[in-house]
Amino acid sequence: MSRPLRLGFDATNILGHGGIKTYARELIRSLAIEAPDCNLLLFTTRSRSKQDTLRELFGDMGNVAVHPGLPHARMLGNRLRGLTDLAGSMAWRSLARRVDLVHLTDAYSSTGTPVRFISTIHDIFPLTRPEHAGTSLRRDYQRRTPRILSRSSAVIVPSEFVSGQISELFPESAVKVRVIAEAASSEYSPRCRVPTKTAGTAPPYFLFIGRPDIRKNLPRILQAFGMVRSGIPELKLRLVLSGPPVSLEMPDDASGGSIEMIRNVSVEELASLYSSALGMVFPSLDEGFGLPVLEAMRCGCPVIASVTGSLPEVAGEAALLVNPLDVEEIASAMTDLALSPELRERLSMAGIDRASEFTWKKTAHETLHVYRSRWS
Repeated sequence: MSRPLRLGFDATNILGHGGIKTYARELIRSLAIEAPDCNLLLFTTRSRSKQDTLRELFGDMGNVAVHPGLPHARMLGNRLRGLTDLAGSMAWRSLARRVDLVHLTDAYSSTGTPVRFISTIHDIFPLTRPEHAGTSLRRDYQRRTPRILSRSSAVIVPSEFVSGQISELFPESAVKVRVIAEAASSEYSPRCRVPTKTAGTAPPYFLFIGRPDIRKNLPRILQAFGMVRSGIPELKLRLVLSGPPVSLEMPDDASGGSIEMIRNVSVEELASLYSSALGMVFPSLDEGFGLPVLEAMRCGCPVIASVTGSLPEVAGEAALLVNPLDVEEIASAMTDLALSPELRERLSMAGIDRASEFTWKKTAHETLHVYRSRWS
């Protein structure tokens, strides 16, 4: 019998909000449960508070340990990021000796890299979206992506959409790309719906989850909401925002609290928001996967999503799929949900069934297969 695997992870940037950070935490926890004979080492910075938070988060996992030793990505500032990456690569040479495999769950955020590793590439939108042409983010991805592909012993992606993008942009790459879907946390489940004045009527608000950047298509969502609200004046829109604050151009009739911006919500609060919404509006222009779609579905929340990118893979036939560039089409889908309890009920049930097909247990086992195929 072969000895247990020793697995190393870059844990410098897995705390806080965001789908990529959620992926890392859920994967590590599921691996610890599904492979109790494996030892998982979380490499992080020398920050005592970060180490303590990681130990608290995984403290009930006897096969998970936290080790300092990596430099912080902003240790020397952006202008000297190259030196920080060099220091990170030197640190990895030492740390990687303690494990059989290193998995970089977000290779683009890692400070330096080991000589060889398994990487997860969640998306490559900076290389494909026209608004990133000529930006420092595109230049960074142009520099890092070939190096990640050449040094990775295997690459994990969350969707066939991302796999296809990599094949198209880097046809010369010989690395094995494996599609392993993500999942919504089991903490998401239907909550008691907020009571309304009219029995049997869903609370009159739509929900948006995400960063207010151009890729998330928020300006068109706001335009569509303004169109729908002109005929349904009691309708509201709740924006659960992450990332830095930005100024949004609101529709003309957004007075009276019709649009509410919310930040720093807990999983329990978010599950309640999903459960009581008419639907989640998520017509993103580009997604590597789209965790909010499955989170909403697990809570029984109907979903409006894009017909492009990875979202059709995730949503299947359990969502209303729209052209994300067509404001009228987004507005029409919102109107249909707002006015049809039957449609909401059908999508709610279909969404719960669809989300049940995605589990972190399955993700962990498929990822373990990648590890074992690379370590033999």
